[in-house]
Amino acid sequence: MSAVFTDSHAHLEIVSQRLGKEVLEEVLAAYGRAFGAGARAEEEPAIVLDVGTEPGDLEMRRALVRQCASQRSAQFVKFSAGVWPGLEALADPDCAMSLLERDIERGVDAVGECGLDYYHMAASPQAQKVLFSAQIELALRHRLPLVVHSREAFEDTHSLVAPAASRIPVIIHCFGYGPEEARAFLESGCFISFAGNMTYPKASRLREALALVPPDRLLLETDAPYMNPVPLRGKASSPLDIARTYALASELLHIDIEELRKRITKNLNRILGNSQ
Repeated sequence: MSAVFTDSHAHLEIVSQRLGKEVLEEVLAAYGRAFGAGARAEEEPAIVLDVGTEPGDLEMRRALVRQCASQRSAQFVKFSAGVWPGLEALADPDCAMSLLERDIERGVDAVGECGLDYYHMAASPQAQKVLFSAQIELALRHRLPLVVHSREAFEDTHSLVAPAASRIPVIIHCFGYGPEEARAFLESGCFISFAGNMTYPKASRLREALALVPPDRLLLETDAPYMNPVPLRGKASSPLDIARTYALASELLHIDIEELRKRITKNLNRILGNSQ
């Protein structure tokens, strides 16, 4: 079995902040070794999608990965650029979008994360929807996958992403709803990504939702440095912690963990346009 697993959503720069640059170097070295071994065996090696949240953060994130992973970094780390609905971006959305468009012109694998957060509520729902809609249009224009954040905002999120999901891949990241919402996103054509919170004792609705997701629409993530799976809940996570999420998903879905590893890797590569 591979020592590392594909992680469809991580924030490597924040991992470096929380756990230290040395830890990030160790993480990327493990993925680099696995990538080299997989390539030699003509397999699809594990990859990590490093996800942006701040306007204009792409080059800083790329530079950090280059420092920590040498020349092979570009092969197994993919990059998205997006604007999370936070106070700074919502205070000046025009500036945020201008910086985001500049990053996308430099070349990315996906747009996001972007979306709606009615839990933190940094601005009104309408202001959040305007910023989110602008990023959906940007993804459509560039024919890029869309990575979606949605917290306590299912109905508005679904109404905005459903039309786009028939035209570009849409990932509902760190899925936080139940089986009914999962079914609605799936019927619209979305992919659903589960994080380490699926392993938490009270997350029964997430586990029920997992059972509904077809194998070709499933992704797994860390959301590192957040959502560390049990028994390390509450501690900062890295992509190496995703193995425990894979283990639980393998058990619940009655799929061999190695087969699950291959399926998730194939799904993410297909979404990002990397399938051979």
